[in-house]
Amino acid sequence: MSVNQDNKRVAKNTVYMYIRMAFSMLVGFYTSRVILQVLGVEDFGLYNVIGGIISLFTVLNAALVNTTSRFITVSLAKGNAHDTRQIFNMALLLHFFVGLFIVALGETVGLWYLHNKLVVPEGREVAAEWLYQFTIISAFFSTINVPYNSAIIAHEKINIYAIIQIIDVVLKLIIVFLLRVAPFDQLIFYALLVLLVTLFNVAVNFIYCHRKFEEVKFLLYWSWNTFREILKFIGWAIVGNFSSMFYTQGINLMLNAFCGPAVNAARGIAVQVQGVVQQLANNVQTAINPQILKSYAIKEMDRMYTLIIASSRLCFYMLFIISLPILLETDFLLTLWLGTVPAHTVNFVRIILMSVLLDAFVNPMFTANLASGKLAIYHGTLAVLMYGFMFITYFTIKNTRIPETVFLCYLAASIIGYVMKIFIMNYQVGLKPKMYVQLVLYPVAIVICASVVTPLAVHHFLAEGWVEFLLTSFVSVVSVGVSVYFLGITKGERNLAISFVRSKLKK
Repeated sequence: MSVNQDNKRVAKNTVYMYIRMAFSMLVGFYTSRVILQVLGVEDFGLYNVIGGIISLFTVLNAALVNTTSRFITVSLAKGNAHDTRQIFNMALLLHFFVGLFIVALGETVGLWYLHNKLVVPEGREVAAEWLYQFTIISAFFSTINVPYNSAIIAHEKINIYAIIQIIDVVLKLIIVFLLRVAPFDQLIFYALLVLLVTLFNVAVNFIYCHRKFEEVKFLLYWSWNTFREILKFIGWAIVGNFSSMFYTQGINLMLNAFCGPAVNAARGIAVQVQGVVQQLANNVQTAINPQILKSYAIKEMDRMYTLIIASSRLCFYMLFIISLPILLETDFLLTLWLGTVPAHTVNFVRIILMSVLLDAFVNPMFTANLASGKLAIYHGTLAVLMYGFMFITYFTIKNTRIPETVFLCYLAASIIGYVMKIFIMNYQVGLKPKMYVQLVLYPVAIVICASVVTPLAVHHFLAEGWVEFLLTSFVSVVSVGVSVYFLGITKGERNLAISFVRSKLKK
């Protein structure tokens, strides 16, 4: 297939994921508001902190997600259907045992922490127990689902992936309406319905993949050579993923210990905003990742560099055009969204959005890391950085009791980590730091400087309200869009965008 056709497919897949993101964002903000209102601040905070405990045990699963996607995609690029089938079945078997391992950890270490360390509001112990058990079961089936999701993405069936995700969002919207008429404890009922949605998603992916993909056929297969290669990826991914997850969930536990469940609710809201906005970067990157991996597999390095650079800028611009109005109008939007805004939420959202904008640059680097297979330096450096800042964060929140400090520490760690990864990428795939700075950071800096002045002026001189919000948002979107079009992309990218839009308009 030609490069031009590959570019068109990437553009089409990006549009599919953007539509999915827009729908998910609208529904996600609504459902979060209703869930907070129905469950209350303390139950909402409890739901988030228990989910955080389980996510600590899914670090092995998180490592397998990227490893599975990488091996299936590279195998497809090499065109060996037999090898792809073997890799898929090994991945499925590994995920099954990892799922059992997560359950075992959850029912021992996690249960001990729940009963002995977690701050649970008085009278909510039974609800917390049921919530915990449903969350463990959901984590098990989500683990089994990973190889099927990886197969869909590796085949670049992004339209199908987007449809399945939209169905998931619709089902969670239905949960919100059912929650108001819960026949028993609302927190327990909510956790049960979320589990049922997870089971439905697993079933849909299972049926689709078995009908459409040749390699997704059960085969009792084991290769020690393949296993050792996969294990090398998993081992280093665990080192990096666990340090990152340990830090982010450690923030949740530190807030619970030093500031109480109400602050966990504020963090939960900020994380929901983060998740919705970050979906955009992840969606764009999901559409591009298979091409980056396949380009490396067949040694088309120049194309790989082009994809890394273009996706870095594209992800940032698409995030920035959404994030700028949110950063300026955080107070108004949260009040509109939630009614009563928990203390510290505004500051949490603003700081965490800055971290999300930085992640837009990191995602393509992570894909390059997977493609190269040179994992030790990338994940080892990340682990040292995260553990170091974990101690800094702990002593800071312990001594100040100011919740915002944990997010500021996390942002500082993200900035330092990003700078280090620019140089690590040179070692992994040969993309020179000077080239990266010139083609990514320089145009992005120009766009930021050119686009923020007018929205800031509008926000500053108008009184808070609907008029100020609508005008600031409109000016922000136009200002960023114009700056990106004239200053932030190359002539070739500009022509490609025009050609793509014209072709869709003709259709």
